[in-house]
Amino acid sequence: MAKKVQPAALQTEVVNDEEWAKVLTRKGLVVVDVYSDWSGPCTGMVSVLKKIKMEIGGDALSYAMANCDRITDLKRFQGKSEPIWMFIHEGRMINLMFGADCPQFVKMLTIELEKVQNGGEHEFSIDVSEQSPEEVTRLKIQEEAKIAKEIARKSRKEAEATARYEAEMLHLTTSLCNETCLLLFPWIFKDEEGRRRDKRTSPPYVELVEELLPENYTVEQEIRKRLNEDLLRQMLDESTYSFSETTKQLLFDGKCMFMRLKIIEGRKNLEVHNYLCSILFNEPTLPETDDCLNEDCYAGKHCPAFEVPDKENKKFPFVWTPPNPRNKAIVFRTIFNVYTNTTYPYEDKMTKVPITIFKYDYTRKNDLKMVLDMFDDEVINFGIFEYDKPPEAKIIAKSIEAFEMNTEEKTGYEIFVCTVKKVGCEAFLGFAGIGPFHVSENPEKAIEESKLYFPDVTAVEETQSDDEEKPEELEEHQDDTMAT
Repeated sequence: MAKKVQPAALQTEVVNDEEWAKVLTRKGLVVVDVYSDWSGPCTGMVSVLKKIKMEIGGDALSYAMANCDRITDLKRFQGKSEPIWMFIHEGRMINLMFGADCPQFVKMLTIELEKVQNGGEHEFSIDVSEQSPEEVTRLKIQEEAKIAKEIARKSRKEAEATARYEAEMLHLTTSLCNETCLLLFPWIFKDEEGRRRDKRTSPPYVELVEELLPENYTVEQEIRKRLNEDLLRQMLDESTYSFSETTKQLLFDGKCMFMRLKIIEGRKNLEVHNYLCSILFNEPTLPETDDCLNEDCYAGKHCPAFEVPDKENKKFPFVWTPPNPRNKAIVFRTIFNVYTNTTYPYEDKMTKVPITIFKYDYTRKNDLKMVLDMFDDEVINFGIFEYDKPPEAKIIAKSIEAFEMNTEEKTGYEIFVCTVKKVGCEAFLGFAGIGPFHVSENPEKAIEESKLYFPDVTAVEETQSDDEEKPEELEEHQDDTMAT
């Protein structure tokens, strides 16, 4: 009895550069199914391939399956989720097709096979490592779509940020309608010789807190703070006011005093800000510059207790107050941050959306990469961690691209964690459909889990109130004494 012969495989499997080089030396037309580890070759076309080879191809037609993850010439196809067919003749690519459109595939294969058999000229013949015209076109379309998507995303983010900012400003300006604040410059706490002095021996301070303010305002808080360029820039946001360069330098020379004021009960019919300006400047608004001070007003009659070189006849302001309610809100948020957040907490309703936590193991990396790109607007947080044990396991990358570019050896135990908005089913189904090993039970659990992986980092605010002398000020005072 004759021994059965195992039929030859229709498609040769190619998994390295050496086997790929042999494919390129084949005679006739070679049709290559380009696939990757995570998506696998296309099996739906097998019967079609077999039929065409038997009916018209014969020895002039051969097939192969090439793994793009392991072949250098095909690296550019990594991460593609659709079938890719490469047509090769005499070691060069003569056509390329994306997708599994059977009629289109049969038509392309038939045309290219006929050209090979009859010595016809192909539309192009390029190295297999180069991009085909179809690839160039698709990349251009993808890039244009990506740019348009990014522009739309940025516009949406900017609109959301603007709406969020305006909502917060409305909240603060309304909440602070009966409060205001002022700034006393550092030089009023120096005597005629330029030595530091206690606030109770400073005429401008004493007149302000004992004579001018008590009738209508209570001093709720005093904070001494050293200013710098960045802090001053923040404070002047939402205003057109500007300090001269000389005034700025004087401002930075020592600690300033910020006073938080509240209108007293029974006088809340007063315009809290305009009335303070009237007390300080004899007019209901803040002068635009420090050159506009009237000598008859409180702010104009008190001069610095020391001389500034080349500025003997110059009167420098020593008091400032926010020029409008919006700027006042900025100053409160910048200087009196703890008080403002505690007394008038702002709840951003735009961010109060239910969330879901998805966790994936290393094998889902490529699937996840595509889903993240599709639903990037729905992702609140994303991180790749050493292993699944927060908070001990540290985050090693905030994107899959950064993780792949990392030269450190991958262990395979890394986990990929996503915090996703649960506002529609499309994104949820997209992330759920690629096989997470964990999905949070409910939005409450998701919040707890999200804080484990992505804890909020809150800066410690300065809460120092004013005392007669701080350790730093005592040290400065001693230095001033020794200098004299």
